[in-house]
Amino acid sequence: MPVNLRRKVIRAGIPVLKQVHRDNVNQYANHKDENGPMTRGKRRSSGSPQQQAPKSKRAAFGDITNAYHNVKNVAKGKGKSNPALLKPLKKPQVQQVKSKNVVKEQPKRVEEQSTEMKPTVSTTKENIEQIDDIIMLSPADVPLPDSSLEDASMEDETEVMNQKNLEKDKETEKEMLSSEKLDVKEKEALIQSVDSLKMEEEGVEPIEEDMIDIDEENKDDPNQSPQYAFEIFQYLKFREAEFKVKPYFQQQKELTPHMRSILMDWMVEVQENFELNHETLYLAVKLVDLYLMEVQINKDTLQLLGASAMFISAKFDERCPPALEDFIFICDDAYDRGQFIKMEKDILKCIDYDLGMPLSYRFLRRYAKCVHASMETLTLGRFILELSLMEPEFIVTSESKLAAAALLLAFMMKSSGKWDATLEHFSGYKSSELAQLVQRLNAMLVKPAHKQLTTVRTKYSHKVFYEVANIPPLEVLTL
Repeated sequence: MPVNLRRKVIRAGIPVLKQVHRDNVNQYANHKDENGPMTRGKRRSSGSPQQQAPKSKRAAFGDITNAYHNVKNVAKGKGKSNPALLKPLKKPQVQQVKSKNVVKEQPKRVEEQSTEMKPTVSTTKENIEQIDDIIMLSPADVPLPDSSLEDASMEDETEVMNQKNLEKDKETEKEMLSSEKLDVKEKEALIQSVDSLKMEEEGVEPIEEDMIDIDEENKDDPNQSPQYAFEIFQYLKFREAEFKVKPYFQQQKELTPHMRSILMDWMVEVQENFELNHETLYLAVKLVDLYLMEVQINKDTLQLLGASAMFISAKFDERCPPALEDFIFICDDAYDRGQFIKMEKDILKCIDYDLGMPLSYRFLRRYAKCVHASMETLTLGRFILELSLMEPEFIVTSESKLAAAALLLAFMMKSSGKWDATLEHFSGYKSSELAQLVQRLNAMLVKPAHKQLTTVRTKYSHKVFYEVANIPPLEVLTL
């Protein structure tokens, strides 16, 4: 319908309003059809595209119709005024709402007036004229709220809330970090204090400033296990009490200290002939002492005990241990296969099958490595330590302390080093604690060798071992 004709029709009567009211009823029917069944049947709208406009537009025209009827009734003096409908209607202003990717328009809310409107005839006429101006506009010209805008606004509100929550979480984290944050110097002091307390509990002295951490130098070598090396040797030192040897010659009726020394000299010769590791020799000697401390034997089975101990330690430490027939051969067929197997079982039962015992030779290599001792100095310490295997008086001494004293004596004989803070840390012994043991080891070197106990001195008189057996011992007054 043309705009001029529509204005004339509206001023003449209410047929267009009736049509709008009918659209409102259709909108109610569609609303009931979408939200649930109707009790008195369903009405579906049909007609022009304007009549099939979205629900939000039809609802807006329904509100305008109600407002129009209310105003006209009040103007005629009928009915009561509705303040919500008597407010001056203005064309809604639009504002841009930013969503994630789309910019949409959303009408602003009409601000409520602070003063109450009085139902006067002048105000009602103005309202009627405003309503007429709005009705003259086509539904397409009136900017009405869209459901998509409402959804976008809801999404924006949720997004804003999420951002606020994230900002709050970040602020709380920053506050926690700032409250728990310490200076670098304070952290280092705290770590050092904790480490010192742990070392005091474990019986280990704290690290001094001039100490060299040998494990830190080998941190890139996984074969040396630098991150576990210190704990491994601390654990071995702790286990020394479990394998402590007590003097056993009083309970051995047929065994004498000299007989034991001869057996140890023979075992050194077996180790050299089979080219076994030094760890194999030291473990075999330890097995012999532990067995003699518990079991009483005669002198005829003493060689069988030493050979069986070498056979067990070779299978434990060597990559390719000698066969049992080889040990039978070196014993000059004095024992058969059954006797070897029986002695092997008895030794393993005596030690409760625990072969991972601490050895003085392992401690010696560890201590020499801590100070980067020369190979000649290390070989001299090995000579002193291996010669102590012949002496029964050293069987009661702990393995770690004996190794530390042997290395300290080698330093003094070669004048190649001193017992510094690094050795004190890694060994757990001070030089003053080793002084008496060093004197005993030096006295062992000064004492003339027995004719039947020359294997060790002959071995270390070779050029391969730097002829360290020929180095003269220290004088007693210099100790």
